[in-house]
Amino acid sequence: MICPKCKSDNITIQAVTEVKEKAKHGVIWWLFIGWWWEMILWIFLFLPRLIIAIFGGRRKKIVSTTKTMAICQNCGNKWEVK
Repeated sequence: MICPKCKSDNITIQAVTEVKEKAKHGVIWWLFIGWWWEMILWIFLFLPRLIIAIFGGRRKKIVSTTKTMAICQNCGNKWEVK
């Protein structure tokens, strides 16, 4: 493999894992439903919601993807290997 920037063959290849949190609801849900739904829940279920907010926390979906990256040891250029 040859670096596209400096044309060197001193390349290291490694697997890189990217971790992202995925939101539970999107923008459209919050515009049309979320803002009043949260208000109703806080008004009618104040104590249980307060206990859950303090001790429960939010559970979010975590998505991880793995990419193969090449790094030139001479110039530091990095690119994704397809």
